[in-house]
Amino acid sequence: MIHSIEGDGEGGSRGRHVHKPDLIITSVLLVVFVVAFLMATGWRDLAAYFPLGVSGVGVIASASLLVRVLFFPPKPAAPKTNVPEAAKSVAEQEYEFFKNLSTRDWITSLGWLGGFFVALSVFGIYLAMVAFTVGYLRFQTAKSWWFAAIYAALLGGVIYVVFAIALKLPLPGGLLGLA
Repeated sequence: MIHSIEGDGEGGSRGRHVHKPDLIITSVLLVVFVVAFLMATGWRDLAAYFPLGVSGVGVIASASLLVRVLFFPPKPAAPKTNVPEAAKSVAEQEYEFFKNLSTRDWITSLGWLGGFFVALSVFGIYLAMVAFTVGYLRFQTAKSWWFAAIYAALLGGVIYVVFAIALKLPLPGGLLGLA
């Protein structure tokens, strides 16, 4: 427990707890970014610019968040009242959303995510993206077949134009080499 330097206005010092999930996640990210930065220092200059920049920004952001988590933890929340849903903070709304998810919801979401990456590794980005987009929009969100097909076609077209034509970057072709 880390104690506040200032009093709470009642003559005493009220302790504030470090939010352990923030501490753990931030520490892990800091280590990952430091390792990435150190690895990128061994690369040739042209190849290292982007990784050094991203990992450097990540180190700075993680270190500053770690300082905030350790030395400036949030004040204890005020007692709950009958606050309408619209007046709740985004963090509270997200917490309520995830708290109310069932095991089935998690398994379904992980199944869609895992299925996409399996399809990506076997069929390549274009076929996996179109199949996943149509399937997800049609069966998970109950959109019409027309909407799902048009959305998938537009998404595939934008990805193709941006990566294959404009940037001339290769995209994953999967085991079947369909990209």
